[in-house]
Amino acid sequence: MRSKKKKYVKFCPKCKSINIQVSNQGFKALELFGAPTIYRCLDCGYSSGIFPEIERDNLKSSKKKKC
Repeated sequence: MRSKKKKYVKFCPKCKSINIQVSNQGFKALELFGAPTIYRCLDCGYSSGIFPEIERDNLKSSKKKKC
């Protein structure tokens, strides 16, 4: 029996959007030397090196609960 691999998605801690993108504000050369990746929410503009993740299946159920 194959185990189903869980899939996760990042979400914004400020507005709870999943519209997240890697920010281009950092230099790509710095990433080679261990600088953290900076993410940015495209909805509210919040940016940080740390965005929480939620299991994709839980995301669908939490949207149903809010409506």
